[in-house]
Amino acid sequence: MTDNQKEKINGLLDSLQIDDRETYRLIIEHAVKLGYAPSQVKNVHGLTGVVVFSKSRVGKVRRLCKISPSSEGKNKKLYNTGKPLLSLSFSATKNYSDMFHEAVRQEYETLKGGFKGCKGCNSCASPYVYRYPDGKTVLCCGGDKLMELPQIGMENLDEIKDMMKSQDDFFEYNIFTT
Repeated sequence: MTDNQKEKINGLLDSLQIDDRETYRLIIEHAVKLGYAPSQVKNVHGLTGVVVFSKSRVGKVRRLCKISPSSEGKNKKLYNTGKPLLSLSFSATKNYSDMFHEAVRQEYETLKGGFKGCKGCNSCASPYVYRYPDGKTVLCCGGDKLMELPQIGMENLDEIKDMMKSQDDFFEYNIFTT
């Protein structure tokens, strides 16, 4: 990792409240261990200081996660106003806890315009799935889509790290080899 990337990570961690730093530090370390490089994004939904972790191979860039120091953005309903926001790519994981299932529902229901869900473009090969209590199932495109998660803590860390590893394996096998 370059000095510039370390500086971005340290700046992000310094901008978080003390209670959140350890959880996000461990997520960042895991993303870097999997080969994802941090880069700062200028402005996302009105947010500043956002860092995205991505990997580039074979002319394709895949984003694994994005961390926003504070979710006081505009233009989209966001979780945890005033708290850090983790957006995660986890479409390769098929069985996940209610928190992640709810994140898919939230994304599906807040999509703007006439298009909602998966359009069957096969660019992701692995859409996100939400099943309503009445049995209705909807799909959201998983092609490089990062799902915004509600507030996370250390109790979610193992599941998040497992999802990150599964998504990386999926990217390596299905995306970078084609």
